[in-house]
Amino acid sequence: MTFFSILFALIAEQYRPVSANHWVHRVGLRWLDWVASEFGGKTEDGASPVGARLACLVAFILPTFLVFVIYVACMLKYPILGFIWNVIIAYLFFGFRQFSHSFTLVHEAIQNHDLPTARLMLGEWYGPELDVSNLSETEVISLALERAIIGSHHHVFGVLFWFMMPMGPAGVVLYRLADTAAQRWSERGDFNLSEAARHFFYVLDWIPSRITAMGFAIVGNFEGAVYAWRHLTGKWADSLSAVILATGSGALGVRLGEPLSEPDSDEALRMAEAGEPLIYEVGLEPTERTMRSAIGLVWRLVIAWMALLLMLTIALWLG
Repeated sequence: MTFFSILFALIAEQYRPVSANHWVHRVGLRWLDWVASEFGGKTEDGASPVGARLACLVAFILPTFLVFVIYVACMLKYPILGFIWNVIIAYLFFGFRQFSHSFTLVHEAIQNHDLPTARLMLGEWYGPELDVSNLSETEVISLALERAIIGSHHHVFGVLFWFMMPMGPAGVVLYRLADTAAQRWSERGDFNLSEAARHFFYVLDWIPSRITAMGFAIVGNFEGAVYAWRHLTGKWADSLSAVILATGSGALGVRLGEPLSEPDSDEALRMAEAGEPLIYEVGLEPTERTMRSAIGLVWRLVIAWMALLLMLTIALWLG
């Protein structure tokens, strides 16, 4: 059932994409804002630490429990309704086009050698926190690739992992709500709430992020991906994103993130005496061709996931 639920959801999402402004997304944001307003403002940093953790439980567990109860009730009464419920939840929360559409707009502008439009599209994608006015073409491509790699995990591969868990569609809702809350509550400036949400999401995403990284290594440049995973994750502040971005860049054979700083003579001498290997950048500067390669990398991993699910489904049927 899981394989066909995801397959139908992917097909439906290709024909009628779920936009970032979909009513389900808006309802989710209003729910998170309401929870934040009820538990926030207790200290100078917003919610108290205990209140922030309680807010996470209320914001995430209640919708997850509701979806799970509906799923179990449908499966016990009419399994076909449980299947339809699976498809609906997967369709609403997958959001493949939510990141691929913006990436396509930047890609098309780069293909047309229209750097101002590419900057504009990238700025709309990232939001006001990114100043795109002086970005070069290489920087625009690099930032678009980083956003797309992380987006593919948060909207596709992380969702796939939690859909395969015993919670089924409830796991999908839990994962996407935690991801959205980590971003939404950070925008509110409530330190305790945002930290609690990020910690909650870190726990949920620790295993899926590494599975996605292994998937990129398998379907891409394996040696480059493994090397980047081992040595280049320090280029990004967020440890979860760092694993995915480093492995994704290595799998594509391109350089992403801030350039590595060259060790000074004393540090180089110390490393040589200690027998430590010199850490070097992997790959070339990203180009328009890299953007096409990134699309292929994501689709190869999607196909690999679906092939694995199909084999597991057949094995269960034969068993």
